[in-house]
Amino acid sequence: MTQISMQPATPAQEAGTRATWLGLDRVRVYSGAVLLLFLLFMATWAWYSKGFTDGNVSRPGADFAVFWSASYLALSEGPAHAYDVAKHLEVMHAYGPLGAGSEVVLPWLYPPTFLLVALPLALLPLPFSYALFLAGSMCAYLRAVATLLGAGPISRSGLWLPVLASPAVLLAAILGQNSLLTAALAGGAVALVGKRPVLAGVLVGLLAIKPQLALLVPVALIAGRHGRALASAVATVVMFVVASVAVCGWDTIPAFLQSSEWARENLMEGTPSGWYGMPSVLAAVQLMGLSPGPAYAVQGASALAAACAVAYVWSHTREASLRAAVLAAAALLATPYVRHYELTWMGIAVAGLVADGLRHGLSSREKLLFVVAWLLPLFENANPLLGLPQVGPLVSALLVLDAVQRTAAQSRQTAKEA
Repeated sequence: MTQISMQPATPAQEAGTRATWLGLDRVRVYSGAVLLLFLLFMATWAWYSKGFTDGNVSRPGADFAVFWSASYLALSEGPAHAYDVAKHLEVMHAYGPLGAGSEVVLPWLYPPTFLLVALPLALLPLPFSYALFLAGSMCAYLRAVATLLGAGPISRSGLWLPVLASPAVLLAAILGQNSLLTAALAGGAVALVGKRPVLAGVLVGLLAIKPQLALLVPVALIAGRHGRALASAVATVVMFVVASVAVCGWDTIPAFLQSSEWARENLMEGTPSGWYGMPSVLAAVQLMGLSPGPAYAVQGASALAAACAVAYVWSHTREASLRAAVLAAAALLATPYVRHYELTWMGIAVAGLVADGLRHGLSSREKLLFVVAWLLPLFENANPLLGLPQVGPLVSALLVLDAVQRTAAQSRQTAKEA
């Protein structure tokens, strides 16, 4: 493996780093170039849309507008009305960022727990609410990644730049999705589980806003023997659900179940064009020609394999970086429904593996894998137009395998030294 040191480099070491195809200096340069291109794109978009005020042109924050519209309906007509697709579309067309005449359907598909969190959003005008939500989510995500990488190394080496400039973060910022927040909760929980297990459990419990991404967290906590964190997570979920039903009303439960059925029929099974931008095993095998029944069977097998990988890593190492890597990447394999903007979770996985590599070395093949994972959101975003095979699950599986191999190698080394 190629060892990467975070200590100040000597001139000879700097020359060696420049000679490698992907040293830290080149990572910073490439990331800076991507960030500049993104800023140029945003400036062009702002100019074309007259400062994002032209209602005939789509504007940033399409997915956040879903949250804001749900809050608007919940506050003005009652929480259950957030699940009314017709009313929701009316609010989206009146206040949202979609261009005039857009036929895009973006209904509210989230559980009452997330509706409880989203309730205050419409107290502010949509642009201000969007900016605050994005800033808070971005800070939480960067903090989680910095914790995994180490606050010192990330600031001294400039590793914050490839995190900030990663396509996953930039796409999440444009769409205004909650993936930055959910990934931050997962990463933060892993970082805290050994030090502050009760708080870690609270962060896990808050993932009830998007429970399909937390399917493997109980496996991790049980395998890692974190009983206090697991108890805290369960208690948090129970209180979260009770509070959401008390505030939003019991009728939001059947409304959510109905919307979930709509999502299954129209997004997970009924729209092949959407599978090209859905990096899940279910989407990939359906694109290969499998009918829903066998496709769900393959998805189940993938989830089982991912669970086994999580159990192995969490039971064989206490390293937060490897635990976060396997949990985040395996979560993408376990859930049947995941969109390209949720590849911020893959960013957590890459951060964890890079953090371990900074201590134990990185091979050239691992670097290539990390580059592919870093660029994957761009491919997923464009693939509905390209129509290429769905490769997202393969990248997730390779990241899981890398975490398992690193854990096994370190376990063998520890056994030799004992």
